[in-house]
Amino acid sequence: MSTLREIGEHAALRKILPLLGTHPELRIGAGDDCAVCRLPGTGADQVFTTDPVIENIHFQSLENPMRIGHKAVGRVLSDIAAMGARPQWILVNVVAPPELEIHDLEKMYKGMMDLCNRFGASVIGGDLARGPALELHIFGTGLLPEKSALLRSGANEGDSILVTGPLGCSFESGKHLDFIPRVDEGCFLRESGLVNALMDISDGLATDLRHILQQSGVGAVLDGQAVPKAGTLKQALFDGEDFELLLTAPDPEELRFQWQEKFGTVLPVIGRVTAETGILRLDGQVLEAKAFEHFSPE
Repeated sequence: MSTLREIGEHAALRKILPLLGTHPELRIGAGDDCAVCRLPGTGADQVFTTDPVIENIHFQSLENPMRIGHKAVGRVLSDIAAMGARPQWILVNVVAPPELEIHDLEKMYKGMMDLCNRFGASVIGGDLARGPALELHIFGTGLLPEKSALLRSGANEGDSILVTGPLGCSFESGKHLDFIPRVDEGCFLRESGLVNALMDISDGLATDLRHILQQSGVGAVLDGQAVPKAGTLKQALFDGEDFELLLTAPDPEELRFQWQEKFGTVLPVIGRVTAETGILRLDGQVLEAKAFEHFSPE
């Protein structure tokens, strides 16, 4: 029998996803940043997502507890932002060793609450269990008008590809702990009506753009010079943990104008969508896949 180490994260998911259930109110199931369900009679849809942060994988043991809490809830809020939704309810499951100081646990919750309060989310419960290492497992919901969620599957040939901020060096700079999820920006992009596809960048630009290409049945070419970088182009493509938004739009100039008016910053165009299904090019050359994957051998 195969192990998770032998087959890796993505192959494991391909085996698990067909086993998941369906429901008449489920609009979008597993495979996007969030699942999307109808709320009958309300004119709204609800999005659902969950994400863990684990000691010595997503943060180091001696990290500031407030930053750990900030990152834990920020990852979930970023998923909700990537659908164009407003955050709503948050549940927190904590797994911790008995030696964890209660003051540190309180600081983690302070970090979570500060970020939730900024975007109108409420922590309403969860659980606490014993384990060998510190883990925070966050579940979140959000709301948006019915049938308006921005999906990974909406990109069309000829769309421009844009990103909301610089990429790369997130671990070196500490951004992976201190980033502000693009909730306001995600809602703006949905409300603009000028965006075809949207997701957040957690695994690196090259990997996450491939998710859009796969689900939309298209290809893409990136302009290496146009990609906003915090370090090298390689770091921008592959580092991950940026939590910026990646989008495609058929009329980028109008979108960029509105973005500048709203946020006072530039929204860079970094490439375009092509008809080469599943093929990602960088400056004309095919870009080979390279990304972090849970369970894969070192």
